[in-house]
Amino acid sequence: MKSNNAQMAAGRAPQAEQLDSLCRVMDAEAGAYQALLPLLSEQRQAAVEARFEQLVNPVGDKDELLKSLRNFENQRMQLMEALSAACRIPAAELTVSRLMALSPQPAAERLNASRCRLQAAVEMVRRSSRSNQQLLRHLLELMKSSLDLLGGKEPGDRTYRENGRVQAAQSVATAQPGHISYEV
Repeated sequence: MKSNNAQMAAGRAPQAEQLDSLCRVMDAEAGAYQALLPLLSEQRQAAVEARFEQLVNPVGDKDELLKSLRNFENQRMQLMEALSAACRIPAAELTVSRLMALSPQPAAERLNASRCRLQAAVEMVRRSSRSNQQLLRHLLELMKSSLDLLGGKEPGDRTYRENGRVQAAQSVATAQPGHISYEV
């Protein structure tokens, strides 16, 4: 009886249909994030192999997935707002953890599984994106060094970069199709 009173004080139990909808949206969102991973991998491989024309191939597919992700996020937010009203908890205070505490056990377990899948997928995409970003920054520096060398700058010459800082040319780098060479 005491736990029911605590639940009532904290809010009402959410409707099973709303929880099911939230789980489906979170699972679909996780699936869309998972679908991004091969595209990010394709871009990383194209950068490593200096296949520059193929760096942009997945862009259209990524744009479609990003639109889907925005749509899923909007659906998830709308469901959270509806659940907030149903539970009589302000939307700013309603979290998936709180929903799990208010939900009966099978629904809470499913909600937790969906949340874990989504969090894991987001983290994998975040790591892959960060890795690609570092690789592309390095590749850009190699290309700048190659352009400097082709422009007649010798190692040790000072160069102004976009950020306005003076940078000494300390290395010779080349990017040829299928191979990136970086010599210090």
